[in-house]
Amino acid sequence: MYLSDTDGIHDLRWRTALQSMGWRVDVEVSDSHTPVIAGPLTPGSLSRLDQLRNPVIGLSWGWDLHAAKDHQPADWLDKLSGLIVDSVPTRDIALDLGMNPDLIATIPWGIDLDKFPPRGSDRAVDLSILSLRAHEPLYRIDTILEAVALLQQREVTCSLTIGNDGSLTHKLKRQVKERELRCVSFIGRVQESQLSQLFSQHGIYVSAAETDGTSVTLLQAMATSIPVVVSDSPGNSAWLHSASGPTGMLFELGNPANLAHTLHDMVAHPERVSTMTRNARALVVRDADWSQNIWRLAQLLDLTST
Repeated sequence: MYLSDTDGIHDLRWRTALQSMGWRVDVEVSDSHTPVIAGPLTPGSLSRLDQLRNPVIGLSWGWDLHAAKDHQPADWLDKLSGLIVDSVPTRDIALDLGMNPDLIATIPWGIDLDKFPPRGSDRAVDLSILSLRAHEPLYRIDTILEAVALLQQREVTCSLTIGNDGSLTHKLKRQVKERELRCVSFIGRVQESQLSQLFSQHGIYVSAAETDGTSVTLLQAMATSIPVVVSDSPGNSAWLHSASGPTGMLFELGNPANLAHTLHDMVAHPERVSTMTRNARALVVRDADWSQNIWRLAQLLDLTST
């Protein structure tokens, strides 16, 4: 059983993956032996665990454990037969909350590499900026808008394409109008099949999120070899530093001035950016291939159901 209080693209991805491995995914528990995957670990999904006698594997989405660390009691951890986390920083939070380390498996959220081939190396780095996170407080799209305002005040040529939507969409559009920002467009939700082309049409991908475990759109951008600039949360930092060298640039969370400076600095050093994008593609191929990572989940489910 896949238990969630959401029904978005990530839920579909997990259900599809389970079915591709030969599991039948149900919306109801047929017996007490059926393994249950519960995620994200929100109050809504966790409240339903009391009703189950089944082995339950928690599936963290990264931000949920960050929220648990700050706001929720973690007594529900004792009800889990195992916990899947997406990154070392998320694992560290689970350990801080009291989870048994022997019951934690780290499986990075990967991407479909064949859908995100690297773009050509002949494109120059420019300040055509792309944002794809949801328009919710967690993702701080307003920080990106303020950085663009600072760049335009300095007469720096730049543009911003804002994908997705959310509860703050109207507020963000008002911010664009009030700040008299130029070359800012809202394109709404984008199908996954359109993302590769969208990445290739822009110079830099930006995310200003407060917390992240493993951001799928960040991995997609890195795979496509578009330069990335993201906030310095632990989850982002883990993906932007590898043994072979940096894979992008970090800016100080919630600091539009630092973001504007980082964007300008990236454009000023194209050779360094070229090295970063090569490192980024190599890292994603090595550690974030969904077709490989998902089979680690199959092994966990086989153990849980026996």
